[in-house]
Amino acid sequence: MPLSKRDVVELWFSEVWDAHNIAALDQCLAPSLAEDSPLYGGLALRKDIPLLIEVFHRLIGPMKTEILVYLEDGDWVSVHYQTTASGVNNVTPIKVNNLLMFRFEQGRIAEMISRINSLSLFEQLGQMPPDTLMGCFSGQSLTWK
Repeated sequence: MPLSKRDVVELWFSEVWDAHNIAALDQCLAPSLAEDSPLYGGLALRKDIPLLIEVFHRLIGPMKTEILVYLEDGDWVSVHYQTTASGVNNVTPIKVNNLLMFRFEQGRIAEMISRINSLSLFEQLGQMPPDTLMGCFSGQSLTWK
């Protein structure tokens, strides 16, 4: 029996991202996606997804994703989700809310539009100063070390 769109989205988060199970990519992604097809709004190519997952795991440690809102409309699914992690070596706790839209083809993900709250993530990791966005609105500039 084929997986529902909801099941595929849950597999995407729980297996591919949280469990770092790269083998589950083929269960989630449509065969029409070539290795050079852009995903995540151009953030990565299909072939780069394993590297992107590795980078996230190195930055934030083991993660857990919770779907907060799930909406389905025809071939599209929209998800508001929260990713939490204890940080590498349980040092820097992370909590980031994000939005992701999936377009499905033949029961699998064929396209994604992503709005990851990168600024909040990098602030929590200490890579950006606290309240960076407010500083930007004040007209301040960042000075890199």
